[in-house]
Amino acid sequence: MHGQCYRCDVSPCTKEQVANSMAYIITEPCIGTKDAACVAVCPVDCIYEGDDQYYINPEECIDCGACEPECPVEAIFAEDSVPEDWQPFVEKNRAFFSA
Repeated sequence: MHGQCYRCDVSPCTKEQVANSMAYIITEPCIGTKDAACVAVCPVDCIYEGDDQYYINPEECIDCGACEPECPVEAIFAEDSVPEDWQPFVEKNRAFFSA
């Protein structure tokens, strides 16, 4: 169990609830670019490099948003703001940390 959830104000939230709640999602424009500006500004080092793109660990992310404006290809979105065409990246990001 975790303490007060910083994302949804549920207290206490379970590890599963945190894992299912993705704060920020890295989407399609990152593929082939993989600029590390987001990694450099992350205060908790929660952004990991995959084969084709970077991924934000939902259990480590503190939802600060520092990464979003740093992305030169505008690939990072809050989960509830991911464009419809890039919705599959929500599950892709979740699956990366489930493996």
